[in-house]
Amino acid sequence: MPMNIDKQLQSIHNINLSYLLLAQRLIMEDETAASFRLGLSESTISTLKELSLSQLIKLSTTNQVICRLRFDEDGVIGRLTKESRIDGLQQIHAGILLSTDLLSTLTEPEMPAAKRLS
Repeated sequence: MPMNIDKQLQSIHNINLSYLLLAQRLIMEDETAASFRLGLSESTISTLKELSLSQLIKLSTTNQVICRLRFDEDGVIGRLTKESRIDGLQQIHAGILLSTDLLSTLTEPEMPAAKRLS
């Protein structure tokens, strides 16, 4: 494997482990807030809460980034990054968009990842 690919994979592993450790810390402090901040379902929160460090490390070593950008529409990203006279308003707007997305996700029936991919 070329060195550049090795560095990319190591970076992905590092990001994944950092994300998982942060997620678990947030969950341990406040599950409800963690669910909101991470955009994860209760069942995923429960699963992550119980993982050992070795399991987190194993999960982090995939060759795919396991966290995702929650602003997945160009228009949303554009609106949230454009210049605003009131910076605090952008944070509030982002929070509203994320909570709306989380609410719609939580009200949909949970489906296994294999079915979502098909």
